[in-house]
Amino acid sequence: MTGRRDALVLLIVAAMLLAPSLVLGNLLSHSSPQNVTWAAQFSDQFRSGILYPRWLPDSFDGLGSPTFYFYPPIAFWVTALVSLVTLGALSTSYCLSLATLVLLWASGMTMRAWLRPATGSARLAFYGALAYMAAPYHLVDHYYRGAFAEFAAYAVLPLVMLSVRRIADGRRYGILALAASYAALPMAHLPTSLLISLTALPLYVLYRGWRLAAPGPALKFFGQCAVGGVLGLGLSAIYLAPALGLQHWIPADTLWEGDYRIENWFLLTPHRWPPPLDMMLIIVSCAVAYTIAAIGVVALQIRSEGLRGWRSEPAFWSFLCLLCVLMVAGALPWFWLIPFTAKVQFPWRLMIVVEFAAVTALCLAPWASLQRTAARVLRLTLLALAPAVVILLVAVGHRVDVSLAQKEKPADVKEFLPAGFPIKPQGGYAELGLEPLRDVPTITCTPAPRTCRATALPISELAIEIASEGPTDVVVRRFAYPFWRTEPSLPITATEPLRLVAFTVPAGRHAVHLQHKKPMAELVGWAISGLSLVLFAAGALVSRYASARSPGSAPVR
Repeated sequence: MTGRRDALVLLIVAAMLLAPSLVLGNLLSHSSPQNVTWAAQFSDQFRSGILYPRWLPDSFDGLGSPTFYFYPPIAFWVTALVSLVTLGALSTSYCLSLATLVLLWASGMTMRAWLRPATGSARLAFYGALAYMAAPYHLVDHYYRGAFAEFAAYAVLPLVMLSVRRIADGRRYGILALAASYAALPMAHLPTSLLISLTALPLYVLYRGWRLAAPGPALKFFGQCAVGGVLGLGLSAIYLAPALGLQHWIPADTLWEGDYRIENWFLLTPHRWPPPLDMMLIIVSCAVAYTIAAIGVVALQIRSEGLRGWRSEPAFWSFLCLLCVLMVAGALPWFWLIPFTAKVQFPWRLMIVVEFAAVTALCLAPWASLQRTAARVLRLTLLALAPAVVILLVAVGHRVDVSLAQKEKPADVKEFLPAGFPIKPQGGYAELGLEPLRDVPTITCTPAPRTCRATALPISELAIEIASEGPTDVVVRRFAYPFWRTEPSLPITATEPLRLVAFTVPAGRHAVHLQHKKPMAELVGWAISGLSLVLFAAGALVSRYASARSPGSAPVR
């Protein structure tokens, strides 16, 4: 009953942590307008039978957006499932709040699953899960940033680390568990998955391989982890292939310009921080607190075990915590020169690893043998964390007041406009410059023919009728992303500078269907993921057969 009781208590605590959002609906935050826009359309399509929506027809004032060719889907699948279970009776705002509750509770449950075998204590694992759920940056992701996708990554990270441990311990299905969890990581949040893939994951694999203390078992372990990782990437190709292969569709450079430049956010360069500063003060407070915790755990290990304490797992997680804090601070600038790392936009995205490592180190520390010293470490950590908690509480109150005072307006972001669209150079990320398109009709025909008519079809496709004495130039009020095709086939171009779909219809009477066609990158992604799924299923059957052949065998350790 302990597991069920813990699950229930974690759910209650998650509800308490998110109480303002559960009562009022999705609170105003940095990205909440986009979350509402995207979740509403994603859920509508999911309920209609499109299990992986990518094109959002109502975005950009009906001009359409390829948002989910680039944005990860897992958090929005959770929202769609909430909408489906509630039969569409709840507003999108409340569906988002409930989905956030599910993700927060899931992060506590996966953290408990990670800590339970490591600590050997259900109580410590439960406390660690509570700390992970309530960690300030974790809640900053919700209340300040509205970083819905990144919030989902908190639930996946413990599963990735748990899978590595299972492989090191010789447990069956370890490789498959790593493949499944590692596939979920980029589909939860791509920048966070990159940071985890460069820090926590490889370093933990190296540490566990080193602890095997023999070349043969270590090489086998490294090979198994590599197989799990590659299979995981294959499973996630349905998202990764389009997201990485179609960036020429959009002004991708805007994702890494201005306030998105990584060097603007290092903890050691406060003069560069864009205002307001309260969120950065929370992150600084967290960084100081987790640094104290990590140093304290290392000191506890050395006092408890002598020099052997350096090679213990609590010490490993403490050193990882300190390393990531240095990266967030900008004290190791070479890290951000590694290809693609600067494209994660904010160095403090690494705080997910910092919080995970700090909580893990504290839970694994030798509390029983050094209770008084351990209590001092915990008190100092909580004292350093106090400013973050106070600022966060004030911020939540402010967001409640603002959310009560004004109605949230759904919005999109300029990063998913078509490449070449004239973007305001100094405009904010939600300043789209769509004013010239506001009064553009659904279809325009030049020269004016006898018939020029467009009928709306699902997902913003169009049934077009043209009857003319000569060739007719047609412009429709749809952004000209490259997946548009006509039936019968006609060459499609983009108008300048507003990037609308345009094509020429020959003389006569014609019925033209403007429709979507899956781009090659999407087809390749499906093919790779399909093959990977077959390999995954084959691996599961082999593991099950091996288990049936030796039911009494113990796991290799």
